[in-house]
Amino acid sequence: MAPTTAKVLSVLLLLAIGGAECNPFFGNNYVLPQGARLANAANAVVRNLDAAQTQVRAYLVNPTSSRFLNAGATALREYVGNTTLLMGQMFREVAQVAVDRATAPAVVFTRLTLAVQGVSEWNRNVSQSLDVFKQVFNYGDNSNTASYMESLRNSFAKNVQELSEVLGRLGDAIVPIAGQQLNTQQFLEVASANGTLQQLQDVVESVVRLSSDYTASVTKLVAAVRTANDFQSRAYTLLRTNQASINTNVDRYSSASNTSFYRFLTAADSLLTHLKDTNESFVFRWPLLFSPAVQEKLNLLNQSIDHLTWNLVQRTATVAQNLQRTSALFKEGDNPLSYVRDEADLYTRVMLDVLYGENFCATGFLASFNALPVQVTALVTGCLTEQTNLESQGATQLVSLATSFLRPYVTANYGRLNICFQQPFDKMTECLENIVETIDFRGKFFLLDLASQLYFEQVQQELPSCNDRLLEFVRNSGLREACQIPGNAT
Repeated sequence: MAPTTAKVLSVLLLLAIGGAECNPFFGNNYVLPQGARLANAANAVVRNLDAAQTQVRAYLVNPTSSRFLNAGATALREYVGNTTLLMGQMFREVAQVAVDRATAPAVVFTRLTLAVQGVSEWNRNVSQSLDVFKQVFNYGDNSNTASYMESLRNSFAKNVQELSEVLGRLGDAIVPIAGQQLNTQQFLEVASANGTLQQLQDVVESVVRLSSDYTASVTKLVAAVRTANDFQSRAYTLLRTNQASINTNVDRYSSASNTSFYRFLTAADSLLTHLKDTNESFVFRWPLLFSPAVQEKLNLLNQSIDHLTWNLVQRTATVAQNLQRTSALFKEGDNPLSYVRDEADLYTRVMLDVLYGENFCATGFLASFNALPVQVTALVTGCLTEQTNLESQGATQLVSLATSFLRPYVTANYGRLNICFQQPFDKMTECLENIVETIDFRGKFFLLDLASQLYFEQVQQELPSCNDRLLEFVRNSGLREACQIPGNAT
């Protein structure tokens, strides 16, 4: 049937209706059955939208555990608030139109058209919320939450477009009846003749199902945000507590390490002082009686003392740097608890992924994940305890080497040299040369130098390998490995 013919028939039908003024069908108390069903559907949409808003207002917490979770909750509030306000207003107008018995069709449909036009603002506002969802609710290559909420937005927009097209046809039908003083119910009766009212009802009823899905999704997401915030708050508290424990143990280790090292330095300084005093006393007493070979050996002793002194000064600086680097690594660097914190952020995002079904891997992972901070702290404490014991034992050995071996060694050798001066003068030089030939000051001092390097520099430099082992441990126990989640949380 041509559009012109349809409009003529509509006008004729309206004229026939207008002539039957005594028929109670056209009284102001009458509501079309289709109009009542349309109103019920529109009101159901409004109730669903309001229910989503109630979920947000009553149950969505203000997440305090992290900025990204707080930003996601704020975006969810804005998404739901804009949807309830602008989409809700449109469907309230639809419900009013469906049962209106007094207002002229042109008035009610103008009001409804204005409400439909407000949807463009809703679309802009919701798009901003979706951008936030994509940033804060995603993990790796997964953006399920943002995609699902975007699909709901697109479905709403599609239905609004369909609603707008039906309203356009109704608007065209209003023009021919201008001035006939028909109320909206009478006009809708005419519109029902060519199926337009049924089309409007079909569109709105499809939104009922969509809005129900929307409300259920918002409810799930609100609960997920609460659960994720609770988890992240507990995880961060656990991490802070265990990091504080590690910091305390690192400080204890640093203090013990300094004590051990300076115990060795004290012994070394005492040894060097003894060597210099002994050598100077010996040389001062017999300054003109030394042959070149004896003088060279005594000079070599002084050189060995100076060399060892310089090395100890350098070693003191190196040990201090090692302690500083180790402290920074275990307290704030790329350490196991920092990795666990990243895992907590990733796990928080995984917990928000509830709109496509429950993530059983994440649920089953929780117990083992919560145990990681305590395990890491115990293992770090073990490494630091072993390191402390090694350095303490090393310092004991070095002190013994300096006081129980090198000091007596020097004293004994100078004692032997002193005996030479009791020989006849012509035998004195030969005696001194024979004895100095057997003395190995440089080798003995090198032993102390090497041992101090092994017990402090090298042992301290091996401590970061404990950090590497623990990083590997938490990676192998982490969410990415357990649940095969690719990439990093962003």
